[in-house]
Amino acid sequence: MKNQNIFISLGIVIYIVISGIDKFVYRLPNMVYIPIAILGIILILIGFLKIKKDNH
Repeated sequence: MKNQNIFISLGIVIYIVISGIDKFVYRLPNMVYIPIAILGIILILIGFLKIKKDNH
């Protein structure tokens, strides 16, 4: 966890929160859910690529 990147953490939190809200609280329309979920996934990917780049 020493190489924990803020992008990865933020992406995971966004994805978990939006999925939890959609599943348990209120059914979100796809026009809202999909862009926010994609943003979370993109942040996770940026974080992994940044860590990989920093290790080289």
